[in-house]
Amino acid sequence: MAGVAAFVGAMSLFGGGYVVYLLNLIGIFALVAIGLNILTGLSGQTSLGHAGFFAIGAYASGILTSSFALPFWLSIPIAGAIATLIGAIIALPALRLKNLYLAIATLGFGIVMQKLIFEWRTVTGGGAGLQVPTPTIFGVGLAEGSRMTWVIWATLLAGTWAASQLASGRTGRALIMLRESEAAAGCTGIHVARYKVVAFALSAFYTAVAGGLYANLVRYINPESFSVNMSIMFLAMIVIGGLGSVRGALLGAAFYVAVPEAVRGFKDAPGLIFGLSLMFVMILLPGGLISIFRKRRAELA
Repeated sequence: MAGVAAFVGAMSLFGGGYVVYLLNLIGIFALVAIGLNILTGLSGQTSLGHAGFFAIGAYASGILTSSFALPFWLSIPIAGAIATLIGAIIALPALRLKNLYLAIATLGFGIVMQKLIFEWRTVTGGGAGLQVPTPTIFGVGLAEGSRMTWVIWATLLAGTWAASQLASGRTGRALIMLRESEAAAGCTGIHVARYKVVAFALSAFYTAVAGGLYANLVRYINPESFSVNMSIMFLAMIVIGGLGSVRGALLGAAFYVAVPEAVRGFKDAPGLIFGLSLMFVMILLPGGLISIFRKRRAELA
């Protein structure tokens, strides 16, 4: 992580404005990937509705700052708390669902959330979108230079540490056992329903915080940005990076942002190249990009 911090610091100081923007996107999507990894990588529950939680974080934060004049650093954790509650509620009826059935149920949630944002025009602005005020900390604007980069990556660092502690602790071990076999987990005294709800709630919190950061970065959001496509790409990120790996989440986010951007100048190339790259990664590295570093470490040991 020290090397990553040094790289981010150098790029934020010496990189151009667009490079810094891409760096910010990587940090935000890495936070989403970490949250989704808690749900899918650790507990084995598949979600295709995380764009809904991302939208909740973005709109809740944006509305709190624009309509209630709350500072952005306060609106984001509140948005995260709202999403956590909704995630726990969504998890309750989904407790009996597994695999494809759970994925379809969460897909429905994402679609409903996007439709709700579009129809609730008096609050969200509907199709016209929502303008988010310039984020400030103690009167200092974060729109200039790389100030927002430090906020995003500091949040990512804190989220990475918390997720690592979770994965290596009692809760993480319980979630992994839940992923391997719910029946076996129940026989060992693990409260299956409780841990499923915890995984959903934590994942929703991470994703909503990322959504709040995204809204304050771009400062304009509309319902079209939070489509089913976004949920699919979130899931692709953690598969590419490596399921169950916190570091893999960062690799998956970097892959998601950098690969399409590298061929942006060619018509229709970004989607094609990303799809082909995804296929090759899955065929050659079924454990995700993180498996490259694991193999290298094993060779050096």
